[in-house]
Amino acid sequence: MNSLKVIATDLDGTLLHRGNLSQRNHKALLAARERNILVVAVTARAPRGVHRHPELASSIDAAICCNGAMVYDFAAGATAFRHPMPIPTARELQRRLLDAIPQALFAIETGESQIAQDPQFEVGVHLHDPWRFVDPDADLFDGVDTVATLVVRAPGLDAAALVARARRVEMPGVQMWHWGSYPEIEYSAQDATKGRALAAWCAGRGIGPESVIAFGDMPTDVSMLAWAGRSFAMADANAEALAAATDRTAACADDGVAHAIETILDLRVT
Repeated sequence: MNSLKVIATDLDGTLLHRGNLSQRNHKALLAARERNILVVAVTARAPRGVHRHPELASSIDAAICCNGAMVYDFAAGATAFRHPMPIPTARELQRRLLDAIPQALFAIETGESQIAQDPQFEVGVHLHDPWRFVDPDADLFDGVDTVATLVVRAPGLDAAALVARARRVEMPGVQMWHWGSYPEIEYSAQDATKGRALAAWCAGRGIGPESVIAFGDMPTDVSMLAWAGRSFAMADANAEALAAATDRTAACADDGVAHAIETILDLRVT
């Protein structure tokens, strides 16, 4: 590939293992930035789930968040919505999903906070507070101006069953994301994809895919892995991510991102 200008990486399950940034991954990103290579996090997390992570804040230049719906600029400390989901669309999507999955519970990411119908949405989520919890019979969208993502869980359904039922629901203008065996799905606006958002961010800096490498592990990463000139799926990645990537690297727990960067930049591991 041409001279490397951008490293784009998913976070959870790719760069971060159980929410933590290893010393080796941290050092590899810093070494890339010292060589004037831009580092971009491309994640399902909201901006606060990135800029409040102390090691990440010193390791990356920007974050594409909520699967492409938002962009956070670290230098400016500013967040910009790119592809929000219109409120009427989100309301109608919730209605159709309830017809197909009566026990479904919902949460929405507004870009500034999460509003959820059950406190269990908060469990295992890193740096996504503040949360507001409402009764399942209440209007989830009351007083909400923007929706980055609509999150769905269904007590009693495993991941495969949840995805299968959700796929029966037809709704124009949105797309569904799933997380392999994790029993939760998310919806975002049709144009909010990691690949499209990364391409736009790079184009604004005169950078094409031939100068970008990307890392990922889940179906949400497929568009980014397919767009980048070179891409790495983690060894334990979802099958869709493995199929989309040009290369493989070690698992997240084994610092696969660092391993690839060290090889590409010919870094000496100490």
